[in-house]
Amino acid sequence: MAKDDYMVIVYKILSYLYECLKAGKAPDPADYCWNCDMFQIPRAYWESIMEELINNGYIKGAAVIRSIGRSGPAIKTGAQTAITLAGADYLENNSTMSKARAFLGSSFQSVLSGIVGALA
Repeated sequence: MAKDDYMVIVYKILSYLYECLKAGKAPDPADYCWNCDMFQIPRAYWESIMEELINNGYIKGAAVIRSIGRSGPAIKTGAQTAITLAGADYLENNSTMSKARAFLGSSFQSVLSGIVGALA
């Protein structure tokens, strides 16, 4: 696995949203967008990942917006974006998510706690 693998990015996004939910804090889209502190990936790659998370029911409060002349979707997120029960189950029980968790190790949890703890 690499730090920019699809499943690693999915794990980071879902983990962030789950930690926000548990802390009772509104997520900041800047904390999980394509060029955030947790990862730096091309915008189109992030949009594709977010589209899958939305379409599979793993996150709510976000929208996929398609427009003429744009090659891919635009993603609208905000303070209402949240992980769903299906997303939390996927995060906790999927074997690939377990591999991503192991790959990232405890250092990611420290970074995540710092990001979520800094939210007002």
